[in-house]
Amino acid sequence: MNSAPLLRRARVGEAALLTEIAFAAKQHWGYPAEWLAAWRYDLTVTADYIRTQRVVVAETDGLIAGFVGLLRTAEGDQLEHLWLRPSCMGRGLGRRLFEEAVNQARAAGITALQIRADPNAEGFYLKMGAVRIGEEVYELPGKIRREVPLLTYRIECSENYARFCQER
Repeated sequence: MNSAPLLRRARVGEAALLTEIAFAAKQHWGYPAEWLAAWRYDLTVTADYIRTQRVVVAETDGLIAGFVGLLRTAEGDQLEHLWLRPSCMGRGLGRRLFEEAVNQARAAGITALQIRADPNAEGFYLKMGAVRIGEEVYELPGKIRREVPLLTYRIECSENYARFCQER
């Protein structure tokens, strides 16, 4: 990949491709097939999700290298997806997508993002400035106990967005 990534809003017709990227990224960490099957719902990106939420793709040399998705809920704003093709990891694209998610959230007046991170990604989010606030514990097939870090990322308001932040 030689060119700088183009960050753009995801298109509805890209839902299946984004789902493939999410599965490939999760599989990259060596999780067994039955765990991936248990996470099918969480890893699936639908056309409706793209239509109703903030989803941005990173496109490099005509290839979608990864994407980020923000979810707005009554419980708070979440960084729900941040996935890269395994062949595109380690090139700064995750950082670019995270920064874009923060910019989008800031523009919407969001002052914090909640992150339910894969344990393998916790270090990345901590490096980006997120703080661990707890963990979610559940059982996977095979009676395996899984601890998932829960993080929050505080969004500093710039002068341009101060009005939004004061209203929230």
